[in-house]
Amino acid sequence: MPIIQVGTYTIYYECVGEGIPLLLMHGWTDIGCDLLPVAQALSGYRCILPDLPGYGRSVPPFRTFPPDFYRRDTRVMSAFVDALNLSSIHVAGFSDGGEVALMMGVMRPDLCRSVIAWGAIGSFGLEAAERARRSKMPSWFDSRLEEKHPGQNVYQWHRAWVEGFAAMVESGGDLSLSRAAEITCPLLLLLGEKDALNPPSAGRLYIRHAAREGVIRQFQEIKEAGHPIHTDQPDAFVRSVRSFLKMVDQHG
Repeated sequence: MPIIQVGTYTIYYECVGEGIPLLLMHGWTDIGCDLLPVAQALSGYRCILPDLPGYGRSVPPFRTFPPDFYRRDTRVMSAFVDALNLSSIHVAGFSDGGEVALMMGVMRPDLCRSVIAWGAIGSFGLEAAERARRSKMPSWFDSRLEEKHPGQNVYQWHRAWVEGFAAMVESGGDLSLSRAAEITCPLLLLLGEKDALNPPSAGRLYIRHAAREGVIRQFQEIKEAGHPIHTDQPDAFVRSVRSFLKMVDQHG
């Protein structure tokens, strides 16, 4: 079982395929193997799928959601890449994992060959905190979620995430937006046309903030897709990602 110690964190991960390394980071309440269909569709790359800190088999410690959990996860995932003795890798993530991917581009540009994020926008306003506080526990909080994260009380995660997220927003809400231009590698940001959490307009704003002369910046709005583009429109998602990766790798 592939496990590596990263400071005080134990990180479980899986690898699929061969080629240039591509880190794939999952979203809230998921685990690495939930992105296995994406990894399999991206043949020609060595896809690395970790369980993010505290999720799945990346324990101890168990998962928590302090107000700085995005920054914490960014530090741990950056150290994870260091521990694997990798550099110049493609860094990609969905939703919470997408926010971490964007922040890695800002905080550890030396690691990133490119950054790909979907379902992430780098900054949240107070209305997002208010919407989160009004939200109810999602329907997928059930026995299947318990099986993914053995030994943890997953039913506490909704409220813990809401409180951590709201505290982060109320302290400013800027994760990576104001520093987006510090991402020195090519960047691809994708959002679903029907994403109720992260509107496409926020993606376009991020790309404007990320503008950097001579560096590839792409935003794509995926039609007929909500938040999880990779499951709502898998073919369109993979085409977009493959095309971007090919362009980056051809230009070295």
